[in-house]
Amino acid sequence: MTDLYILVYVSTATHLMDEAELEALLLGAVVQNSLNGITGVLLYNDGDFMQCIEGPESMVRETFNRIEASRRHTGIICLCEEKISERNFSDWHMGYTKATKSQLLALSSARWEKVVDESAGAKKDSDGLMLLKDFWGRR
Repeated sequence: MTDLYILVYVSTATHLMDEAELEALLLGAVVQNSLNGITGVLLYNDGDFMQCIEGPESMVRETFNRIEASRRHTGIICLCEEKISERNFSDWHMGYTKATKSQLLALSSARWEKVVDESAGAKKDSDGLMLLKDFWGRR
């Protein structure tokens, strides 16, 4: 059994971040995540964040505890938190892209629970995770 875990959340920045602030945030995340075996992606638009982090469960939880304690954002809502069998964003210690408001709305309002495939008797990715992977692949 794998120890991989995924967590996806949305939040609101305490102020609009400029490019320099976002770059500093990302650089810090890449360094910390590479040390902790965390991969994932960050989306940002006009003060709204969506972030997906994945890796060993203990490290994901530790990373999310630091995120929750950050004063850079507020209103954190966890959309998805579960064990996974493989990474979805293995090439990114913290990939980043800007998203439109409508893209963030579609992603945050999607269904994030895994769906049971009745015919195969197995769980498949949630609609939200499939949308996020599709969005990331087309950026």
